[in-house]
Amino acid sequence: MTHKEWTAILAWPGYRVYRHELDEEAKTLKLWVRRKPVHRGFECSGCGRRVHMVHDLREREIRDLPWSVYRATVVVEVHRLRCPECGVRVERIEQLPSKAPCSKRFEEIVGQACESAAASRVARRFQLPETTARAIDRCYLERWDQHRRRPTLKQMDEIYRGKIDKFLTVVSNLETGEPLWFGRERRKETLDEFFRTQMRSGQRKRIEAACVDMWEPFPQHGGVGSRVPHRL
Repeated sequence: MTHKEWTAILAWPGYRVYRHELDEEAKTLKLWVRRKPVHRGFECSGCGRRVHMVHDLREREIRDLPWSVYRATVVVEVHRLRCPECGVRVERIEQLPSKAPCSKRFEEIVGQACESAAASRVARRFQLPETTARAIDRCYLERWDQHRRRPTLKQMDEIYRGKIDKFLTVVSNLETGEPLWFGRERRKETLDEFFRTQMRSGQRKRIEAACVDMWEPFPQHGGVGSRVPHRL
């Protein structure tokens, strides 16, 4: 196969394969890739601006999707940039969204597998250490959480944690059972932090009910008390 054919099969937008190694006995495939000559510059991973000044160039080897029976790895040329805003920062590469030694699409198939199987089982399937499978799953879930559409918050609650810590404030959607935010203890400052960092004024007004257990900060907070039918 030619390098052009390897590039087409790899299907990494903006990258081309310039070297490959295929070990039929070990069932491994290794591809070396670099950016195609024509591009609009590099994107700073800090601020997102386009940068053309390169500080240095390094290689990063990552795990990619298997090719049939072959375990595939890709060696990527990664540029460190001289960004006028951020200083020396590594370029942003869409296929490498985290520091994990694997591509985004490999993270996704591992994360999706973890939705229906234990991490230990997924690790065996992909020939990974269990700790690596769990770390990949965590990256996958964090990325999913950042981009998902969040349900409208209508109900709030706090739970008893035990004799040592006693209370952990949990903001959850009681209609779906999904926990949305956690705060230590159940002080007014804890709830202040949630409203300050997680909710806008319009979102607060849509809260319909709160499980307060006679806890005063709920009815005191930000217009909630005048509208919430307290469920004790």
